[in-house]
Amino acid sequence: MSTDPNPPWYVPLPGGRGIDWGAIPDRLLCHPELQERGLVPFDTAKPGVVFSTNPFVEPIFIIKILNTEREERAIYKRLLVANRRSNDHTVPFELTRTGHPLLIMPMINDSRWIYGTKWTPRDAMDIIFQLVELKVVTQNQGMEYLHILHIVHMDICQGNVMAGLIYDTKWHKNVRANRVYIIDFDSSRQFTLGPGVQSAIILPETQTEKPSGLQLFDPYSWDMYCTGRTFESLFKEHYEDRKLPTPWVAKSYTQWLVGNERGCPGVCRCRPTARTALRVIKVLVRVVDAMECCRWMARVVVRL
Repeated sequence: MSTDPNPPWYVPLPGGRGIDWGAIPDRLLCHPELQERGLVPFDTAKPGVVFSTNPFVEPIFIIKILNTEREERAIYKRLLVANRRSNDHTVPFELTRTGHPLLIMPMINDSRWIYGTKWTPRDAMDIIFQLVELKVVTQNQGMEYLHILHIVHMDICQGNVMAGLIYDTKWHKNVRANRVYIIDFDSSRQFTLGPGVQSAIILPETQTEKPSGLQLFDPYSWDMYCTGRTFESLFKEHYEDRKLPTPWVAKSYTQWLVGNERGCPGVCRCRPTARTALRVIKVLVRVVDAMECCRWMARVVVRL
């Protein structure tokens, strides 16, 4: 078994013939806070790093071993207060205080299942609004969030965007139905400078492919680029793969977020900042609401 204090905590096969990818390390099973809470790691989500309790027994929890050499733990500590806000979009979580630091959070669902299998144009716009709101200053309860806190996720992708469903709220009272949640701050960074000031940095390994193989990127702009690509992936799966038209407002907005990358060596101007993106989506949501209202009125008039 690995003796490194930081993950991955791999479990070797008998005789040292390799790694048992599905095994639970003893030091996690014996973690004092897990034992105190009665949480038993049962299944492996990411070998040596992320585990879950029994997936057949509700409520199900995710247990992640945090790397103390990265910024994830410090970021989660800053978000603990924000996590109590009504418009927060990080999964409700707890940090252990004894033993090696662990992150404990409820198991929720893939974002593709939010609002069921049929999304109206208003549903699509709400998904966009929620994820963009995540990166912008919000004045509720006087708190500032992510980008205004100079926190950059760095790895926004469909796999890191989850959703709370009505079913989840039955077992996890602090999860909200039809709420978009973001997970995995493993690659996230905190910066001294904020959006519009911070220059390009060398990007870490990411799940979203870098445009034209670029390695230098304004980190705040990179978050917005990845957000646009995430919407593309979601809408392709929900609309295009089913031979359905993507609502034109959602499609145009997504293309605007992705932008036309020119490889800016300093502050990037190829796409909007999160603050500008939020202002625009608020207007577009009202436009879509007005269009839906007009369609409803037209149907009523036809029936008269």
